[in-house]
Amino acid sequence: MAITTYRETAAPGWVPTTVISKLESAFQQLGWHGGTVSGIVTGITGYSGQSVVGTSNTNFYDVRPKSGRSVGVGDTCSFYVDRQNGSVSSVYVNRGGHGYSDNDNLVLDGADIGGGNDMTVVALVDETNYGSTSTFYDKDVTPGSSNPWGVLRMEVDNTKIYGDTYWGFQVSGTDLYFTSGTSFMPYRSQTNEYMNLQARLGDSFRGQQYRELKYEATNANNQLKSNSVNTQVRQTILPFASSNSFTFELNIFRSGIDTDFAIFSFKHPDKSSSSIADNTYGTFFLHKYTSSLFNLDELYIGSMTYLHPSYRNMSNAYFDLYTTLGNSYTSLGYYQGRAALGGYQTGSSIGNTDWYVMDRIAANTYDREFPSYERRHLYRNNIEDASFRGGALFNDDTRGYVQPDSLNYNAVIKGIPLSSQFVPCPFYLPDDFVLIQFDHASPSQNIQQYDTITISGSEEYSVIDGAYNQTTRTRGILLCARTT
Repeated sequence: MAITTYRETAAPGWVPTTVISKLESAFQQLGWHGGTVSGIVTGITGYSGQSVVGTSNTNFYDVRPKSGRSVGVGDTCSFYVDRQNGSVSSVYVNRGGHGYSDNDNLVLDGADIGGGNDMTVVALVDETNYGSTSTFYDKDVTPGSSNPWGVLRMEVDNTKIYGDTYWGFQVSGTDLYFTSGTSFMPYRSQTNEYMNLQARLGDSFRGQQYRELKYEATNANNQLKSNSVNTQVRQTILPFASSNSFTFELNIFRSGIDTDFAIFSFKHPDKSSSSIADNTYGTFFLHKYTSSLFNLDELYIGSMTYLHPSYRNMSNAYFDLYTTLGNSYTSLGYYQGRAALGGYQTGSSIGNTDWYVMDRIAANTYDREFPSYERRHLYRNNIEDASFRGGALFNDDTRGYVQPDSLNYNAVIKGIPLSSQFVPCPFYLPDDFVLIQFDHASPSQNIQQYDTITISGSEEYSVIDGAYNQTTRTRGILLCARTT
């Protein structure tokens, strides 16, 4: 089945806010905006009914109501409850949820706040509409801002508690910062953001530390601000341009087999080039799938896969695909227990873990000896000058010094795993996205995104990204999508 392509462009002279608006439009094209919500809990007027439990000082960070207004499993609010000397001393809104009304009585189970009696909180609610089917859930694109941002509420499975993923995108120079989470507070208090009974810091990711957050839910490091890039909660950083002197282009390749799968790639179409590396920048896809391996009532899909231009090796004809394990990117990596891919995470402590896995996508058409641990793609070619494969070590008059043509093999590679590092693998790319190895007899061939590879009249592919050596021949491997 053929893919669908979309193209978002902006003329030279574009500004940082342009990038956020083009991403917003791209997600509209895909139908990935989660629609409009309102009735977000932003504070409480008071709490009652709780009892004193012991004498300890204990925090309960992410307590959901057990009763009150029924708003759907994935849309509930939660509260941060602080006990001092056994008594409840303060209550803050953590997750805002949506679908609530002012003065809703929400009951927190005593067992969830240290024991004793249940506690009733009375909700203060913001009735503002957030998001739509064509716009981000929240954003700050103030004209002239250096670090505009947008948050996508992406529904993976809205019947599940953690079926929504909130993706944050923030611009810094020519880089795009990515963050994910299970909740985002769009409301910013008009009074004191640090007061008890309020949501405290607005425009911030919410949840629980070491579950989906690196910091506590009310920590300023979870905020997005348009005048300062947040380097503390980034999942990864990808370049999207070299400068605004060239046309900005965001290309989207959407599967016809699985419409929840799409690859995004940034490019300067008007920048002079001799190879794909000269004008193609970050390429990525957000994970939007369900798997029998993951219960989204307990886990969320908040990971992504990307190709950073720095790891597109043209000389040796390979590129590296990085897959994040969750929202845990730091110099060391932090465990994220609610991340679906967290079960593959390894480390020596909660604050010293790996945060990604990597697959090296290398061309077996280029004469380089791979390390034993490196992934290989089957390829045979008996042509004398095709890498080292055509020449014979011993005379064989019947075969003219070559292996028989029947052994030649260079299939279109389908069934690509999300990562070959994952066993079992939770997701495979749909079969209209493939890898194609090639060996072109002429050197210096400039293969570009959107170039066509024809297998037959009924089977054609469009180039998305790749790497290739251009010296004596042009040899490499390409990530492609089927167009015919």
